[in-house]
Amino acid sequence: MVSDSTSNTATTDRTLEQEQTGHEKPEAQDSTPQSSTPQDPEPQDPGTPHGPATGGFAPGAAAVVSAGLGFTSLTGTGLGDMLRSRQEIVGQIEATVSGGTGDQVDALYGAPWHTAALVNGIIALVAVLVGGALLAAHSRRAGTASWIKAVALGGAVLGALGLLIAGGMYLDLFAAQPELPMAPMMGGG
Repeated sequence: MVSDSTSNTATTDRTLEQEQTGHEKPEAQDSTPQSSTPQDPEPQDPGTPHGPATGGFAPGAAAVVSAGLGFTSLTGTGLGDMLRSRQEIVGQIEATVSGGTGDQVDALYGAPWHTAALVNGIIALVAVLVGGALLAAHSRRAGTASWIKAVALGGAVLGALGLLIAGGMYLDLFAAQPELPMAPMMGGG
């Protein structure tokens, strides 16, 4: 018990001396080394994963949306599939009513194909616009995290590819619209 009271007295004396002088008195008995200057942590780059999160929540979300839309423009959407199926049904109804063979191919194949291309092209255009606007707004800001710029660029590039593919689909550049073969003429002479 004597050693406990001695250490408590030494701690109290040291605390009183710190309050009076504003400096800490080094002790020879203390085995832990104490630094006279506090060490500041190293400044970190805002773009590093351990650095402070700069650039904001909205730019990061917009970059991810741009990339998602760009990818979706390449793979298609449920909305595009639904509109294509609807156009197929409308084509079937029109083909039944009109009875023309050339119109049947366009109504059953061409119109749904062009509808899917149009939906994918609109989604690709939105991806390019969101990614491009984000890159334009944050290209020179030092506080924007580099991953935001990279994801926005990826979304804009995917959207541009989606626009090219949708344009090619709409203009029938990749595959020509099927045609019915000519029926042999009947009749003899």
